Amino acid sequence: MRDNHDPKPNTEAEPHARAYQPFAPATWGGRDALAENALRSLLLAHRPAFRQERTFLRAQPLLFGHLFSFARRTLTQAFVALGLTEHDDWSAFYRLFGAPRIDYGKLTGCFFEETLPHMPASEPYVAVVDGMHLPRSSHKMPGTSWLKAPRTPPFRPGIHRAQRFLHLAALLPKSEEGYSRALPLRLEPAFPEKAVAAEGFEPKKQWEAALEGVWWLRESLDAAGREGQRLLVVGDGDFSVAEFRAQLPPPERVVLFTRCAKNRALYELPGPELEKRRGRRRKYGDRVRRPEEWLAERDGWRGRELLVRGRRILTRFRVEGPFVLKRRSLT
Repeated sequence: MRDNHDPKPNTEAEPHARAYQPFAPATWGGRDALAENALRSLLLAHRPAFRQERTFLRAQPLLFGHLFSFARRTLTQAFVALGLTEHDDWSAFYRLFGAPRIDYGKLTGCFFEETLPHMPASEPYVAVVDGMHLPRSSHKMPGTSWLKAPRTPPFRPGIHRAQRFLHLAALLPKSEEGYSRALPLRLEPAFPEKAVAAEGFEPKKQWEAALEGVWWLRESLDAAGREGQRLLVVGDGDFSVAEFRAQLPPPERVVLFTRCAKNRALYELPGPELEKRRGRRRKYGDRVRRPEEWLAERDGWRGRELLVRGRRILTRFRVEGPFVLKRRSLT
């Protein structure tokens, strides 16, 4: 606590008392210098996303504040890690996010370009889509709604107040020990229709936000000269939607790999019509077994040993199909 007899701090001059300088040349040796040079080059690669040099320099200490903040990843904890106190002026940092000083499209595009050297063009570019909730307590904050709580047991599901987003990330090639790091590419709002209206963001489902993210990634690969590289997108059962698959690019360009519900209705591909008949052509063949019914089969299973995070796991699977998902009626 400050002594009441101490002179009152000059809060008017404080905003100009701290000057943030860009990175100086590396003065450390060994691995520290390599890490410093890599971080410097990564920051400079994102300079086009900032409208002014001043805002670019002000964003750099925030990055270090988040790196060295070991509590919650909030702006307040970043200020604490930087040594800023209650007598410092924080408003300039908050204005980075409250006004259009950073171009989000350019920012994500710059980071995507940094992932290309680590993704061989001869192999598929692997990405993952997943929905995420940001818990909130306010009933008036834009984008908030009642959603299914993910941390409740399946036999007694609950709800919580949160904002829903779609996370698109790139998966680096697997290491020799079986590790693969995810690099976040985009975070798109996926607010449901019953959420509090958010200005500038239309309500959408998770798969609709994922569809926009996949198309953005596919177009970014094409713009980078990788038109022939296939895009492999991995997701959970929330993205096993027929409408989502129908609006994706052709399988030669994008492959969607998701989990499937055990009671999913699957159909064979329509066979050739032996005789002409009136009406439109068939889109679906005969209905086949549900995925859970294949578990009773004894033959036809395959096994493979996979190295995942330093552990060898024996998997058991079978290959069937191809099958077709029937789209729901829009009427």
